[in-house]
Amino acid sequence: MTYRHVLGPAFFGALLLAGLLWWAGSSAHALSLPGATRFFGPDQANRLLAWTLPWSTDLPSSTQFTRPAGAVGHGADYAALSETAMRVRYAALVLLFSCGALPLLRRLSGRGVRRAVVSVAALWGWGIAAAMLAVTVSAPWMVASGGSATFRLLPGLASAMSQGRELPVGAALVAAAATTGLMTLLCREATSEPRPVVPTTATARLAATLGTVVVAFALIVLSNDRVAGRIQSGFGSGGRLSEPGDLLRQWVQLSAWTMPTSPASGRWLLYRLGDVVLLALVWWGLRLLAVLLDRVTYPAYALGSVAATTLGVVVSGIWSSLLSYQGSTGGPLLYYVSVGSGVSAALVFGILAGSVSALTVRLRTRPHPSSPAAAQAQPA
Repeated sequence: MTYRHVLGPAFFGALLLAGLLWWAGSSAHALSLPGATRFFGPDQANRLLAWTLPWSTDLPSSTQFTRPAGAVGHGADYAALSETAMRVRYAALVLLFSCGALPLLRRLSGRGVRRAVVSVAALWGWGIAAAMLAVTVSAPWMVASGGSATFRLLPGLASAMSQGRELPVGAALVAAAATTGLMTLLCREATSEPRPVVPTTATARLAATLGTVVVAFALIVLSNDRVAGRIQSGFGSGGRLSEPGDLLRQWVQLSAWTMPTSPASGRWLLYRLGDVVLLALVWWGLRLLAVLLDRVTYPAYALGSVAATTLGVVVSGIWSSLLSYQGSTGGPLLYYVSVGSGVSAALVFGILAGSVSALTVRLRTRPHPSSPAAAQAQPA
């Protein structure tokens, strides 16, 4: 399958994802109306408003834009920076999703229900990661639009980068399913070339195990509360570039867990079950990628690994939310654990895990030169 065949579906999925998020963001002002407050309740309406505002193109109601202190036009400059941030956000979303979907669709092309399901899952996870990257790319403009020049830069960037990660979970699933469906319709007659070398079951399992070890290091070691505390307080230098702890934790922590503090550790083990599911999804995804990819390449394997790790983080967050919701009466949205807490780290360690797995597959499936006796036995 060539890039020319997959360009249309990839771009269509990117536009659909951006359109869904724009539609949700344009409805943010409706959540402030009295009807929405009475229907959802004030607390849940505020939670929904916080989810939609990072994708809203409307200017926030801030005195920085209406009654600025200083020269005339200063508030208009801040408003222009906010509009630029949203343009950069949506443009980066379309570009990033398209660039990631191209190698995934090309290498996962082919017929079969299993291949279609893996394609939807890979595009779903990559859509969530692409939305996170789009927010990250536009974060400098968004921080500058708040007029926070007197505050420290790195904590402001960390706060801006952690927003807008809830809505893409649902929007990316719709975009992934639509992209895969369109790909199936447009390339129904196309036939994929036979794979020259298919890795054995032992090779696929070894590659998946080594990649999962990389993710497990981030989950078990770096996500521990003691390690997180050292990362948070390990930088005490002064200046605007001080306190990078929040920023570093976003890129190295997949989750957050503590050691059991009470004799009854049953509930602690229930929470750890989400981490086990995360690692199982990563291993399963890496195992399938080694077999289903028509050619094991580092970009496709790394993107698939990022998708599997991201989906594992989402499932782990949902499981923690279900445990927190037991016996609560405040509404489900108030007990929803943000899935964005580990997506940044899923990108970093997903790329590392995919690279390790791809290297393992390529080394173990490298064709060995034939022996001299076998070469002489071949007919001329």
